[in-house]
Amino acid sequence: MSVFVVVIKELKQFRRDPRSLIMIAMIPLIVMILFGMGYGGEKGKVNIGIVNLDKEALSWTLIDSIMKVKDLNIKAYGNSIEEGRKLIEDGKVSAVIIIPNGFTYGIIKNSSVQLLVIVDESIPTISSMIKSSILYVTYKFQEELSLRAQGNFIEIIYNSVYGPTVTNIEAFTPLVMGIVLQLVPTTLISIAICREKEKGTFEQLIMSPISKFDIIFGKFIAFFIATIANMLITLLVAIYVFNVSIKGSIIDAMLISTLFLIGSLGLGILISVLSRNQLQANQAAIFVFIPALLFSGTFVPIDMLSYFAKIIANLTPMYYFTSAFRDIMIRGVSIWDVSWQTLVLIIYAVLMLTIALKTLKLRVD
Repeated sequence: MSVFVVVIKELKQFRRDPRSLIMIAMIPLIVMILFGMGYGGEKGKVNIGIVNLDKEALSWTLIDSIMKVKDLNIKAYGNSIEEGRKLIEDGKVSAVIIIPNGFTYGIIKNSSVQLLVIVDESIPTISSMIKSSILYVTYKFQEELSLRAQGNFIEIIYNSVYGPTVTNIEAFTPLVMGIVLQLVPTTLISIAICREKEKGTFEQLIMSPISKFDIIFGKFIAFFIATIANMLITLLVAIYVFNVSIKGSIIDAMLISTLFLIGSLGLGILISVLSRNQLQANQAAIFVFIPALLFSGTFVPIDMLSYFAKIIANLTPMYYFTSAFRDIMIRGVSIWDVSWQTLVLIIYAVLMLTIALKTLKLRVD
């Protein structure tokens, strides 16, 4: 019977803390709704480019077949292999299919022909999907022309950009950095402030000769240093233990990481203001992190998500961080080449800090 007494006591405690009860009940529901609306239903398409050097009837027939593939969207056309590669380097498409001169003539003459496919290997999930789709469409194309019966075939030659291959650990390294720079600092600083508020030490600090700015800024710097150290250790393990290569500048990667970390710490301070206790702070930090994880573009590329999911992703700082960090790490670009992501992270950092500090000042007064 003593067990039931404890159970009743804890349930009554939940009733006295309706905010925690609502968060416990709503978090799984909201996550499921976001997941269903983002990953369920109609999906997006991956953008590809076409360079048709043949310009004869069967080459256009092949392009028509590609247009019917549900996962591919022909976004751009080029006039040369160099233009096609430039489309990938500029981030406009994820792959380019090169139909060579003499493609139609080779098929008519009952001889083998080749297709050159240039693929962006920086995101393995996209490159694998593209290769599977192109293999399928060429098979169906041959089947429609009864080429299999004649013994003809289309040979696919793959060329890569940012490759030749990107390992799974390299593909997930930006996400790991994002977890270190958002979930860890946001949770720790929010819980730390809430713990001091619960114990009453936070009010004692306010009553001391130390200014409110010194109190918050001191905590901010302490958690900033701890998280940066944590991130550097994680990055060194990735580089020296798992052979992850950083093609871009380490300084650029650190600048992007610093901006994201400042925003995460500001978010943690804001959560501590809105939370009454450590449990609520922890729940809120996890609740904010889950959509960021789902819509970061790591598990499923943003182009492949539904329209609703793309909207959420574009509102998620984690997406901009992982995108910028991936481009610097895998593509070897500079911070100027990811200026848009950098601008968004600057706005995020300034906005979070401003709102958090102003709100915190009002609450403690």
